[in-house]
Amino acid sequence: MKRSIACLLVLVMGFPLSMWSQSQVANPTEAQAKKMVERDPASKAKREVEKRGAGERSRVRVTLRNQDEVKGYISQIGSDSFQVTDKKSRRATTVAYQDVTRVRGGGLSSGEKIAIVTGIGVAVIVIFAVLHSQLNHS
Repeated sequence: MKRSIACLLVLVMGFPLSMWSQSQVANPTEAQAKKMVERDPASKAKREVEKRGAGERSRVRVTLRNQDEVKGYISQIGSDSFQVTDKKSRRATTVAYQDVTRVRGGGLSSGEKIAIVTGIGVAVIVIFAVLHSQLNHS
């Protein structure tokens, strides 16, 4: 009786584990393909441009393979390229996704904004601490 219960437990617990390991064997090829697509700078640039969308509010700084930088807003999005229009001169530059190494927003990055807010917060705390210590010693 104990032996049959033990065999049943082994089967019940072993079956899901064997199924899990088989499903994990099939997925690495999908995961590797996804990583390869994500590493491709052209597809990464295309996703970033499509995420931002077109219009005067979608300001970008695009770094090209030849280290040039194009600034402006995304005015048109195509399948192989997109256009960046300079707001002041209204000059449109067509950029192929394959020529892009980096797409950034036109303003400050999130890290820069967090650093500024943190710095202001620390400065306020230091000012209050100095004022508090001066008021208590006088």
